[in-house]
Order: sequence, then structure tokens, then C-alpha cells
Amino acid sequence: MLDKTPAIGSIHRNILLATVNACMFVFGVILLLMGSLLPTLGVSGVRAGSLGSLPLIGILAATVLVGPLLDKVGAKPVLAAALALIVAALAVMPSLASFGALAAAALAYGFGGGTLNTATNALVSDLSATRRSAALNLLGFSFSLGAVTAPLLMSLAARNSSATVLRVLAVAAATVLVLVLALRFPEPAHSGTPLPKLLRVLTDPLVWLFGVLLFFESGNENCMFVWAGKLTGDRLHLATQRADLALVGLSAALGAGRLLAVVWLKRVSGRTLLLVSAAVTVAGAILVVALASFAGMVAGFAVIGMGMSAIFPTALGLAGDRFPDNTGTVFGGIMTVALVGGALGPAVGGWAASSSPSKVLLVPLICGVAIAVLTMSIASSIPLARREGPRP
Repeated sequence: MLDKTPAIGSIHRNILLATVNACMFVFGVILLLMGSLLPTLGVSGVRAGSLGSLPLIGILAATVLVGPLLDKVGAKPVLAAALALIVAALAVMPSLASFGALAAAALAYGFGGGTLNTATNALVSDLSATRRSAALNLLGFSFSLGAVTAPLLMSLAARNSSATVLRVLAVAAATVLVLVLALRFPEPAHSGTPLPKLLRVLTDPLVWLFGVLLFFESGNENCMFVWAGKLTGDRLHLATQRADLALVGLSAALGAGRLLAVVWLKRVSGRTLLLVSAAVTVAGAILVVALASFAGMVAGFAVIGMGMSAIFPTALGLAGDRFPDNTGTVFGGIMTVALVGGALGPAVGGWAASSSPSKVLLVPLICGVAIAVLTMSIASSIPLARREGPRP
């Protein structure tokens, strides 16, 4: 295994980790930014849909492209370029009047966000060789904090205009950019490696097993975020504001579960945590089906959130353990597959709900079982992977 951080002391490493978590916070902010911003833009439904999808297109494009770049040039220039793109897009958006200019800005900050997502996960994996899964769960908590920030700030826009909010977010991202530029980062692991040789690691079946596992997890997460409130409202005939408390419970449990996972991983293995998390997800879905009351459904969705919380970062941590010398390329491949699942999840939920709203709960049931089966498949593949090359 290559030592990517030979000259970084523990204090500097901790500062670096804190800065990387700040980068992930920025990604959380911009991921939900357009959904919070759309009501203030006054565009048609079709154009609103286009603006909502463009950041996601940018995220997907960046995820496909940035992995090998991380291994070849290192995280610092990649993070700096991503933050600069986000700062520029957010800073100019208040002055943009045309749909085309807004679309370009949305695509730009989405691309920057997708770059941050892959780069932060890969760098935290490299900096936390002895506790990857715990460190990545903490990184996921930073994302959760960022994800609630944009809607919260936009909800205050009656007193502070959305333009002011965008400028505040641009200044915050610029502050993180200054920190990134000031700090020393690990050297790239494969600066002189030809790209075809670098991409060879993607032929390992274990990479794609991890990718398929996170395909199911990402699809489940996005489906539950879209459908939790609507399912509760449709089933109990509630007003939207009250039904959305199910989404609040889901989101809060997801963030809290990632913090708890940092503690749990001191006592159990990553594989065990994945299996327990899958079981809790299934149990939560059963609770939502069985408890046809408001309190019961909110509690059930909170259990689903707790079950989902640790799966994505813990699986990435295990992948980092198996491929410690190619985290950029491997994480880029895995997360690309996961994003496809995330895009399909809400649509699959809609197809299931077409006959009965409660059938949306088939998604966490099926995904939970699939994640457990794939976790066992990955565990059985690890001895073979170790024979194929050096592993920690």
C-alpha cells in the first residue's frame, strides 16, 4: 500500500479533515439549493424542471470524470477548482436575468458539487486509513448539516432576499477555498501512471459489487426523501405541512445515525453495521405499513432513516480498505453507479405508488434485502481480492 500522507503530522491532518468536512458541507448546501430557490425565480413549470435537473446533470458528469484526475493530480487542485466554480456561480446568480445564464450557472455549480463529493470522500478515505468508515460517516453528517442549511436560509428570504442568501453562501464557499489553498495536501498517488493503467482497477468485479450495493442504497434514499411526506399525507389524508413531518423525522434520523455510526464502528465491523443497517431499514418499512397512524408513520420513517444512515459512508469505507491505492478512480466508478440508482429511485417509487401509495414501501424492503445479500457477497469476495494484490 502506498503511503499518501508521509509528511503530514497529526495536527495538520486534523485541520485538513476539518476543512474537507467543510467542503462536504458546501456540497450539501448546493445539492438542495435549486429546490429552495425555484419559488423565487418566477419561471414556468417546464423551465423550473430544467433548472432543477441541471445541477444533477453537472454532479453526474463530474462524478464520471473526476476520479482518475484525483489519483493523477491530487485532491488540492481538484477541490480548489470545484470551490472556485461554485463561488463564481453563486456570486453571479443574483445578477442573472436570462434563463440561459441561470441554466449555465446551475450546471456549473452542480459540476463543482459533484467534484467536491467524490474528492472529499476519496481524501477522507486516504487520511483515515485506520478508521475509514467512521471518518466517512462523520463526513456524511457534514453533508446532512449542509443539506438543511439552504432550505433554512431560503425560508428567511422574506426578511433577507434570496440574492443576499446566495451571496452569503458564495462568501462561505470562498472562505473554504482560502483554507484549501492555504493547507498542504497529500501528494497524488499515481501522478506518472498512464490513464489506461489507472483505469485497470475498474475491471475488478469487487468495485462493481460495491457500486451495485450503493445503487440500491442511493435509490432507496432518494425514493424515501421524495415519497415520505407524500405517502404519509395520501394515506392519512393530512395537510402537506403536517405530512412533511415524516420527511423531517427521516432526515433527522439520517443525520443522527451517521453520528452514532462513528461510535458503533468502534465496537462492530463495517460488514456487521451494513447488515444491521439493512435489517433496520426493512423493519422501518414494516412499521410504516403496520402502524397506520400519524405518530406510527413518522416513527417508522425515522427508523428507515436510521437504517439508511450508515450504509453509504460505511460501504465507501470498506471499498477504501480494499482499494487504498486507487481511491479516486474506484470511488468515482462506485459513486457513478450510485447516482444512477439515485436518479431511478423516485421514479420506481412513483411506478409502485400508481396502484397503491403503500406499495412505495416495497422500495426499502427490496433495497434492504438486496444490500444485505450484496454485503455477504462482498465479504465472500474479499479473500480473492486480497490474493490479487496488496490490501491492508
